[in-house]
Amino acid sequence: NKSVQQRAVKAAGLRAVREALGTTWGEVEAFVNKEPLPIVVKPVESAGSDGVKLCKTKEEAKAHFQLLMESQRKCGAQGAAVLCQEFLKGKEYVVDHVSRDGVHKCVMVWVYDKRPTNGAAFVYYGMIPVDANSEIAKTLIKYTEGVLNALKLDNGP
Repeated sequence: NKSVQQRAVKAAGLRAVREALGTTWGEVEAFVNKEPLPIVVKPVESAGSDGVKLCKTKEEAKAHFQLLMESQRKCGAQGAAVLCQEFLKGKEYVVDHVSRDGVHKCVMVWVYDKRPTNGAAFVYYGMIPVDANSEIAKTLIKYTEGVLNALKLDNGP
């Protein structure tokens, strides 16, 4: 659950995305009204960019919210809900880690080559390695390890 994860990250004193979670539009409408556009609307339980849409208007956000709720209900999803989140403009990084008994090891840091294409806001063209000794990599690795600890992910990739 992406919202539960964000709350745990925030509770650990780490930066987390601004968001509103709801099962009805009324539960997220005030957030959408005050948040600068564009806004990200996505299912609370999904993988990667599945169901994620960058909405440029409040009307588009509402329509996508309703579409996601309807499709989740049709599938019988447990805990169906939709997240509306601030759009984080900038580069997107991946920090690959493995952990065993709470000891975290960074395997690789990447930056996505991501561009708008054919009407889609997020099309991934590839990944570019980032030097692990660079300041950005050091910052990302430290943050990632804080998130892993906040989520109590002590073992696994």
